[in-house]
Amino acid sequence: MNPSHRVKLVLALRGTLSVLTALCVAEFLGIENPYWAAMTALIVIQPTRGLLFEKSFYRLVGTVFGSLAALLLLQYTTSPFWVTTALVFWITGCVGIGNLFHGLRSYAFLMAGCTCAVIAMSGFMNPARVSEIAFGRIACIVVGIVVTTAVTALFTPRAPREELERRLHEVIGDAMRWLSALFNHGRSDEVARLERVMLIELADLELLLETAAAASPGFRQRQRHVKSLIAALLSLLSVGRLAAEHLDRHNDGDGRHGAAWRELISRHLLEVASTFASSPGAAICSELAALAAEARSHLPLLGETFAGVVVAMEEVLSGLEAVADDAAHEPRHRLIRHRDWVEAGRAAFRSGLVIAAVGFTWSATGWSKGPLMLMALSIMTTIFSNKDHPAHFVGNIFVGAAVGSAAAVFCRIFLLSAVHDPYLTVAIIAPFVLLGLAAMQYPRTMIAATDATLFFIFVVQPGVAVSVAHIDLAIGAVAMVAGVGTAWLSYTVLVPINPGVRMRSVLAAVSRDLVHMARNGSPQVLGRVQERLQHRVIRLVDMAARHDPEHLRTVEGGVTALGIAACIRSLWEKLNGNDLPPSSERIIREALMTIAVLAPQPDNAGELLRRAARALYAVLEEGAVMKGVVSEAAGAAGHPGQVRQPRNRLLWAERP
Repeated sequence: MNPSHRVKLVLALRGTLSVLTALCVAEFLGIENPYWAAMTALIVIQPTRGLLFEKSFYRLVGTVFGSLAALLLLQYTTSPFWVTTALVFWITGCVGIGNLFHGLRSYAFLMAGCTCAVIAMSGFMNPARVSEIAFGRIACIVVGIVVTTAVTALFTPRAPREELERRLHEVIGDAMRWLSALFNHGRSDEVARLERVMLIELADLELLLETAAAASPGFRQRQRHVKSLIAALLSLLSVGRLAAEHLDRHNDGDGRHGAAWRELISRHLLEVASTFASSPGAAICSELAALAAEARSHLPLLGETFAGVVVAMEEVLSGLEAVADDAAHEPRHRLIRHRDWVEAGRAAFRSGLVIAAVGFTWSATGWSKGPLMLMALSIMTTIFSNKDHPAHFVGNIFVGAAVGSAAAVFCRIFLLSAVHDPYLTVAIIAPFVLLGLAAMQYPRTMIAATDATLFFIFVVQPGVAVSVAHIDLAIGAVAMVAGVGTAWLSYTVLVPINPGVRMRSVLAAVSRDLVHMARNGSPQVLGRVQERLQHRVIRLVDMAARHDPEHLRTVEGGVTALGIAACIRSLWEKLNGNDLPPSSERIIREALMTIAVLAPQPDNAGELLRRAARALYAVLEEGAVMKGVVSEAAGAAGHPGQVRQPRNRLLWAERP
């Protein structure tokens, strides 16, 4: 057998053992609906130990709150109309809030939403056992988590911190090579390529950081510093993109002396990059700090930003694993997470609308299988609502649900109809579960296989005495599959959502941030909005890289947006400063007004950056000239006849 197939088979056997053990433990303890323990064991299996622990915790939290909400709901009403009304409000709220959060925190809210619906529908069909169903689900979640942890945790690798450290070193090396090429050639094709590579890699690192920090409080303290480094590198990209506009227009305009120092720094940066992997972090940071100081004397804005990157590097390279005493201080740079209020509102509206449509139809018709359809629908419209492409997920789930439900009906009618021994039931369903777990190990079949196995377990309901007629069992399975299909229609037709819609929403948010920065010069507002814009840009780049074949155009636009934001902040800093000539003030205000008007039009981004950069450099050059004139006039007062014209009218002659 191929070694890779052998590894996948071992993982499938281990997962099957977890699922069946959880089922047996729940049956032995006499918990209501023990098959929920098996489903939990299947769901919480994760590729890393940290994710296993963290997902288990948030699943339990969401289940507890959702179960309590369902108990409260059923205590005050048994009318399908009012149950549906309450579910609409509860699920709408959970989905809306869940779509504003990220990662497994979002999962907890979404679990609370769908758990309430599952318990409410189960309780509605079995009103005499509502409390047992609710607390049984919580107990099954605990059993599934404990069993999965016991069976798989020792064999599950830790979070990939080594990969995080390796990729951080790589992106720092890329930053040095990019800065070297920028100093030497301006924005050449190689510089533009490295910009795109760095931005895509920073977007990946931001996601990997969440995985590496899962269930590790010590590392979470260091996580802030790694995020600070990512933010510092984004700032360097933005200021470098801004500087490139100037260097492209004034290449060699500062004479042979200027070209010489740029070439010298460029060469030193390449030397440091070549020895970065094998040199101590402190030595590297010391060399880079000296280069940043040299760059600051010629290219103040770029040099200062480079120095900020060096400080962030020192904090991170001091040890990714350590929980240092100085880890408690607030990092210099931050990333403020993007929260898409527009898409969160659309997700909440979509979930509430489709739940209301199916629920009120059930209320009006009294269809006995309506609760099963509503149960499946609630899961699909909550858990997957924050995916980039939920229709893709739910479409695969529809196939898996149909296959799993059909297999379950066959198994229940032809294999389990005369079986009453619970352990014999486990033995009969074991091959079906193993087949599903094996298919889950392959990317192409993972989604469909996961839900095929889940639906198989739910429809078979091992551990529960099923006394319904065969036709009712089949109709119930069809109702659940129809719930999945209805969810797919809601994602595709009713309130459509896909990566293109999400990217346009993020792009609109970036444009609004630029307009906000152009209109509001408060230093606190500028800093906060720019930090949020940076995260929005890497979110946009991440989606484009995964879903758009022509993503390089989006990545280039992201770099341009970062440059515009850096330019706006620099213009406001000059405008808020003292002793600004009237002509400079007029240039700045005209530039900011232009940005506020044109920022909502993404096609103008490149031209907008060029205009903003010209305005900034015009102001800074005028300031440099005025300082030179005043200085030389003062010198002439003490030494008549020595007045000379300023040598250098470029931005980089003086510190802005």
